[in-house]
Amino acid sequence: MEDMGMTDNQWKDNLRGQLENWEDVEELLKSGKTEEALKKIERIKARITKGLED
Repeated sequence: MEDMGMTDNQWKDNLRGQLENWEDVEELLKSGKTEEALKKIERIKARITKGLED
């Protein structure tokens, strides 16, 4: 069975989600919430890693 991949809109939506995550991390760091930012980074990395394994 052929793998269809993502549409352009799906890809852009994925990128928007990633951008929002990194903007959240940026805001946490600006407000001095380093531990919360590091936790968010770990969640982002785990999600990316899981996506690469599928």
